[in-house]
Amino acid sequence: MRADQASLNKKALFRIGIGVLLLGTGPIFVKFVRANGTLVAFYRLLFASVMLTLPVLIGNENQVSNEDKDKSVLWVLLGGSAFAINIGLWCSALNYTSASIVPLLDNTAPVWVGLFGWLVLGKKQNQFYWWGLGLTLAGSILLVRNSSASFNSQQFLGNMLSIASGISYAAYILITKQARRRVSSLLYSWLVSLIGAILLFVFGLVSGSLKQTLSLQGFLLIYLMSLSSQVFGWYLVNDALGKLPAAAVSVALVGQPLVVTILGIFILREIPSNLQIIGGIMSLIGIVVVQRSFKDTAN
Repeated sequence: MRADQASLNKKALFRIGIGVLLLGTGPIFVKFVRANGTLVAFYRLLFASVMLTLPVLIGNENQVSNEDKDKSVLWVLLGGSAFAINIGLWCSALNYTSASIVPLLDNTAPVWVGLFGWLVLGKKQNQFYWWGLGLTLAGSILLVRNSSASFNSQQFLGNMLSIASGISYAAYILITKQARRRVSSLLYSWLVSLIGAILLFVFGLVSGSLKQTLSLQGFLLIYLMSLSSQVFGWYLVNDALGKLPAAAVSVALVGQPLVVTILGIFILREIPSNLQIIGGIMSLIGIVVVQRSFKDTAN
């Protein structure tokens, strides 16, 4: 029995490893598309919603809780809105700063989740959380300040958008915890992508972001990003989440910025400075410590 469980764990670890690698390719695709963030985010979610439509229609796990259906609809709408904001900010940030910085600052979401829980919900956090918070913020400040020539630079704007992306991702995590109690995983993923695409389409029309013309190569790159990161990447991660402890999955996801950094060095020729490396390592350690604090609190 233990051998079977060990085999399942190994398969789950392999899947999450592939999932992290696929997620890590996302920023590289965005860099090569060279289009405004709203446009890229819209097509990423549009393609994802189209690709998920058939699995949703033929799937047998598309349940919605019969209790409080109005609340279910509300949480799904909030989830789609938060995800649209997150992806829009994430794609926009990549137009201004390096590919390695964006996913790192976006992955500070657990820090903001804990801070929100303490400030708004009055949830007590243990000492591990505060140590992790301090390390993450110190590393992020070092990373952001070192990569920005001035407060008026494009890099600084990109860094601030990345931090805002992390905060919106934290909101999405909190909302999803509520929504997933009422809606199945596959149906929720499809609805979030669909709602996000609709909202980004409306915003793009109002802001004029959709007027930019994309080449056939640009459409192909966004489609490949949507397929690899949005569909397969997150599917593998979510599948592993059902088989491994949440702490193991969350720590594994911290590997995403490392994958992006390595790909950025060899593909984009974005070489981080020594201070950026130090700041990045501090932030990664801080995020892992924060995740550890959540595990201890749950126990």
